[in-house]
Amino acid sequence: MARERDRLSAERASRKRDEEIYAAALRLFTEKGYHASSMQDIAAAVGLYKGSLYHYIGSKEDLLARVFDRGMGSLLREVEAIVDDPSLAASSQLRLILRAHVRAVTENREALTVYLHEFRALAGEALSSVREQRERYRKLVECVVQRGVGSGEFGSTDVQITTLGVLGMCNWIVQWYQPDGRLAPHQIADQFAELLLGGLYFDGSTSSPTVWPKV
Repeated sequence: MARERDRLSAERASRKRDEEIYAAALRLFTEKGYHASSMQDIAAAVGLYKGSLYHYIGSKEDLLARVFDRGMGSLLREVEAIVDDPSLAASSQLRLILRAHVRAVTENREALTVYLHEFRALAGEALSSVREQRERYRKLVECVVQRGVGSGEFGSTDVQITTLGVLGMCNWIVQWYQPDGRLAPHQIADQFAELLLGGLYFDGSTSSPTVWPKV
């Protein structure tokens, strides 16, 4: 029994140290940039010798890959669930995607900042995985826009440009969002939705947009 308690205690201590290392690396990557942050910097930030750091991680790139997974992985899964729901109209899906994306950026601002600026720092399989993840997400948003155009819910639009506009609008939040700002994340997302959908619903045949459906 005592041996089991010791084992569980050691595992908890290891997980806690692992999280401390991750948090320190994320902070350094955000403040200094990935390339300017050394393993020595990370070790010093958590009170370890550089050699001891390798007991917890294989390389600095491993930490960067973990930042990317935490920054984008949960958002991708959430958006996949939204897109896979056939009961939702394309406009409702787009509103929900905007809310999910804005929430992910504002709740994980440091991770998303590193993700957007440092993904090319990876190499080999890790870089391929990140590129596949980014492409999968882009295609999900593009699928929703294309579906809305195909069903007639949206007017004629350049689907690829609209998709890139959605992603750029949401990603740029990392440059200006402040937690104590005037609007909450869901309000920012709803403003984006009104702006975006107002243009998509306009079919060019009238001088004003059609009635906007509600989520």
